[in-house]
Parts: sequence; C-alpha cells; structure tokens
Amino acid sequence: MSRPSNCLFIIIFISGNLYAESYYTPRDYGSDSLYDPFGNFLSYSLDSLQVSDSFDTRNFRSNLDQVLSNLSHPKTAINNEGGFNRFINRQIFPVNSNHSDESWAILPNYGLHLLGGGMVFRKDLEYFRANGVENAAIYSITLAMTAELIQEAFEKKTTLKDDAVADFYLFRPLGIWLFNDDDRANYIMDTLDPAIWPYLQAFDFSEDHFINTGINYMYRPPATEFLNSRLFVFTGLNNQIGLSHRIDKTDWFSWGIGLSTQRIDFSLRQQAELDTSFGFFYDKNKSLLWSLVFNDAGGTDYRFNLFPTNQSLPGKFGYFISHNENQDLSLGMLYRIQIGISFTK
Repeated sequence: MSRPSNCLFIIIFISGNLYAESYYTPRDYGSDSLYDPFGNFLSYSLDSLQVSDSFDTRNFRSNLDQVLSNLSHPKTAINNEGGFNRFINRQIFPVNSNHSDESWAILPNYGLHLLGGGMVFRKDLEYFRANGVENAAIYSITLAMTAELIQEAFEKKTTLKDDAVADFYLFRPLGIWLFNDDDRANYIMDTLDPAIWPYLQAFDFSEDHFINTGINYMYRPPATEFLNSRLFVFTGLNNQIGLSHRIDKTDWFSWGIGLSTQRIDFSLRQQAELDTSFGFFYDKNKSLLWSLVFNDAGGTDYRFNLFPTNQSLPGKFGYFISHNENQDLSLGMLYRIQIGISFTK
C-alpha cells in the first residue's frame, strides 16, 4: 500500500522569529506539573477512547492501514462518501440543506482539531524553544501529525472514509498554521485566555485498556469579567458553559453545564448520543488542581481528578476515581508523567 507522500507539507507554514512564550509555563503544581510533549502527545492521541462504545484500540493495525489508504487516495475516499459537495457539507461548512443532518461533524473539526490541536502544537513548540531545542517547529509538527494519525486509527471503526482526510489534511494543519505565528497565538491568548486541561489518564491492568483518557480545552475571555467572574467555556467530548469566579489573584473556581458525547451513532440527527453534563473545576494560574464532572463522556456517571500539589509526598501524586454506567468503579494514580496505573472493580 502506498503511504501519504505529503504529510509534511505543512512545514511551509513555519514563519516568524519572535518567540512569545505564553502557552507553556513550567509549574510544580496542578495539570501543568505533569506536562511534557510526550504526555501531551498521549493525551491528544488517546482522547477519543473515553467514548469506548464507539472508539477503541482493537484492530489498530488494520484500522491504521485503512486510514493510510484513505489519506493516500483522498479523492477516492471523498467520492465513496458522496462526493466533494457532501464532503464540504459534512466536514467544513453546511452547503446542502438536503443533508443538513450530516454537518454536526463540523463542530469538533473546528473546536478540537483546529483550535484544540493548535494549542497542543503551540505548547509543545514553546516547550522546545524554552529548552533550547533546535528545529523546535519540526519536532512539534511531527508530534502533532503523528498524534492525529493515531487518533484517526482509534476512531476508524466508527468514522467515515473522508473523516481523516478533513482532519489530517485540513484542520490540524490549519491549527498549526494558526498557532505557529506569534501574533496570532498571542491574540488568541489575550482574547480567550485558553488552557489545556487533560484528565489523569492511566492503563487499567484489571481491564487491559486505557481509562480516564481525555483532553479538554478551557476558555475564559478577559473581556467578559464582571464582579470577579468571567464566562467559562469547557470543550472536548464534553462541552459546557458556565462561569469562573476569581478566588484570589491566582485561583479560580469554575462551573459549567452542557452536553457530553456518550456514543457516536450516524443514524441520529446530531450523529451522536448526548447527555446533560455538569462539572466543577478549581485551577491556579490556569493549571488545573481538581475537577469533578458528572455524566461525562462515554457513559461515565462521574469522575474526580486530583492533580499533584507537590506539598508533601502524597501530594506529588495525581489521583482519580470514576464510576461508569456499568457500575464499574475505577481508581488510579500518576507520578510525574501524564500516564499512570489504574484498577477497576
């Protein structure tokens, strides 16, 4: 099978020499204390596995071959799913009122692959720059596009043939282009004040799979501040909107309510089964200290994530507990890196 020959074409987007560090700040507490490019890579790659009824690691090699085949022959993949007009309508912008129910995939394309994926790339880029790594952009692009490829393979049993074409060739490269430029990246930071909030993912030895996966993106626009509160937007496979309340100069308590993805089903009008979800979050300098989310993605009744505080030996660990719709209770812990161990009973 031939392989995609132009997966590195996005290198042409590299530009600019003025480095403005704002997405990566070393911290010894919260979610940022666990950050490194490999952990970021894992969080993005494994994100969709939280919806285990629709996405999983089984038949990975076969699914990866299908993804690579679709990417090697994008025109064929698009034609097999109804042609270019349906591709535009389904993946980029609603243009066909006869198939308006197909356009729900547009939302994660922009919110997760473009904006979210762009922030993941930017944080890695600033990390490599801060640590004096030559060719920082090349390393960051390689990590970003490899993670995108792996995620597409995990999702392949459910997604259509042209889905990887849109994500890999359009939205992830656009996200890299958007956030590679310092002026654009700084404007987004100043306007939206975003952050990456991953869950404390682990490998569950009792169930032999990854658990508590998920990468989320938080936006807290400064222009919305009123009486020490701001608009709070939480996005990922669980999307919530609410308020952030300033506790002091560095700490914020946030809450949100919205809809979480339980499973993907193309027979439904919105192409996904959704459930009402709500959550509570506490962060310090945008480094998440803990989160409690109810009716989370993938049939999770609740999950509580407690990130390291580094104030004592127990505080150097991260912990999580989750309970799902099958009445399974999972417990896990992490130390220093964004992958840990877990057991379910």
